[in-house]
Amino acid sequence: MHDFVFIALHGSFGEDGVIQSVLSKNNIAFNGSDEDSSRNCFNKSVTKEIVMKQGVLSPKYFQTSSNTCNNHLDFTSEKYIVKPNSQGSSVGFNIVNKFENLNDAIDIALDFDTSVLIEEFIDGREITVPILENEPLPVIEIEPKSGIYDYKSKYTAGESKYICPANLNKDKYQFVQDCALSVHKMLDCSVYSRVDFKFYNDNFYFLEINTLPGMTETSLFPMAAERHGFSFKDVINKIIKLSLQK
Repeated sequence: MHDFVFIALHGSFGEDGVIQSVLSKNNIAFNGSDEDSSRNCFNKSVTKEIVMKQGVLSPKYFQTSSNTCNNHLDFTSEKYIVKPNSQGSSVGFNIVNKFENLNDAIDIALDFDTSVLIEEFIDGREITVPILENEPLPVIEIEPKSGIYDYKSKYTAGESKYICPANLNKDKYQFVQDCALSVHKMLDCSVYSRVDFKFYNDNFYFLEINTLPGMTETSLFPMAAERHGFSFKDVINKIIKLSLQK
C-alpha cells in the first residue's frame, strides 16, 4: 500500500482529474489539486468561463468540435491561436495568420481532442506566476527564440530565455501576482499551480492555469522557487507536506 503518490504527469490521465480520481477512490494521498479542480482546469473553455465571469481579462475565444469553421469570428485580430480544448504542453497548438488557414489548424488540434479552442491572438509578453501555499512566487517573463512558446520552446534547453523576476514596474508586478492568486482560488486549486498570462497594452490577459507545473531542468516553477530561496528538494518536500494536510 502506498502512503503517497507524487504525480508528475502531463496531459490526459495526468492533469485532467483521472489519476486524481483513481487515487482518491483508493484512499491514496497525492500532490496538488483534487479531481474536480484538475478536471476544470484542464478544460480550457471551462477555466476561461469561470475566471471571465469574475472579471478577469482573457482573449476572446470560440469553441468548436467541427473541422470546418465557417463562422466569422468576432475578433479584433486577424491572427488566431488554435489548440485542443483539453490538452497540455502545447500539444496540437498552432498560430494561424489568415482565416482561410484556420480549418487546417483545427484538423491538427482535433487529432488530440474532440473539442478545439480558437482564441484571438494577443501579441504581448509571455508572463507566468507560480503559486505555492496561497503565496505567489517570483514572476517570470518568457522570451522564446522562435517567438512562439510551443512544445520545443518549453522542453528544449536554450530555446527560451527566462527573466526572473520579470521586468515589470512595482504596481504591475504586484497586480499580476494578486491576479494569479485570485485565479488559483477561483478554480479551487490546492497547494500549488502556475498561472499564465499575456501582457499587452498595459493589461494582463489570462491564458490558462497548470495544476501540475513542470519540474524538469527547463521548468518554470522550480526556477521561481529557487529565486524565492527554495532548493528543488525544499520545493518537493513542501508540496508533499502541504498535500498531506489537505
